Amino acid sequence: MKTIRNTALTLVLLGLICLSCNENKPVSNAVDYADTTYWYSYGDQSHAADVFYIYPTVAMISYEENGNSWFVDITQAEAREEANENQLFNKLLYSDYNFYAPYYRQMIFGAYLQPMDSLNHYAEIAAVDVIDAFQYYMEHFNNGRPFFLMGHSQGSQMIIELLKHGMTEEQRQQMVAAYCIGYFITEEDLQKYPEALKPALDSVSQGVIIFNSMTDVKAAVPLFEEGVVGINPLTWTDDTLQVDKSMHLGMAKVNDDWDSIIFVPHVTGGHLENHNMICTDVDPGMVYIESLKDAFPYGNLHIADSWLFGGNVVENMRCRLRHYKN
Repeated sequence: MKTIRNTALTLVLLGLICLSCNENKPVSNAVDYADTTYWYSYGDQSHAADVFYIYPTVAMISYEENGNSWFVDITQAEAREEANENQLFNKLLYSDYNFYAPYYRQMIFGAYLQPMDSLNHYAEIAAVDVIDAFQYYMEHFNNGRPFFLMGHSQGSQMIIELLKHGMTEEQRQQMVAAYCIGYFITEEDLQKYPEALKPALDSVSQGVIIFNSMTDVKAAVPLFEEGVVGINPLTWTDDTLQVDKSMHLGMAKVNDDWDSIIFVPHVTGGHLENHNMICTDVDPGMVYIESLKDAFPYGNLHIADSWLFGGNVVENMRCRLRHYKN
């Protein structure tokens, strides 16, 4: 535990130095995760396994509007509330598990338009909160149960940082799998962290699971071009063969009352190309946003990644947990 906390402190100091040099407003003071204000959900412990969930980028405020800071101030209620719709959806989607979801000082969307070196430094700072929240969860909530790590987009980036810097070997053994949906892992990181970031390339093994969806490989997120990990969520392999949409178990949608999830099956088939999931039956206009076209070109389905294959993910979690228990 001491090693993990020292790592977190090092990351904080590194981040503060970086921000000071760039005349940015620094992030200071650790979040007290003993305060339930900083948890969207901390579980009822009625299920046999947990989900530790980190939400994607919800802060679209500009750098100037955010007080010259790249980070969200979660001491403000409105900043926490921005994440709540996404968190509720995922709590419903993963309702077979105890759902643990902290708030964290995530990066605003504009941070992803900065040079990669700057983005990596900012990510290390945001990840300190996630590491601290995870350690508090393990010490006070987990009680020895197996758990899944789940994220989407920036949430997946934070999970990857947690895997690299914030877990003990004993904790890794309790992890069933890490679903890092809608992000990427580079060859450099794979070489540097071979055990922490080991990809899961079948339907049952422990490891990291990544997929990025699009209708055309030319629509890949420019930021993800160095990614070397990808799995087909219809088959849970890295085979590149085309798979029929009969294998699609359901696009996840919330019902009108926002109290349960509806699954719409057989929406798309697909295949892997250059580690990306090419969805052959989806209308790309479903999620296209003109103002975000530089980040998510027409044909990119990043916004849908966390729910387009929701039925397959939920069934795969059951499969992996059964295998883990056996």
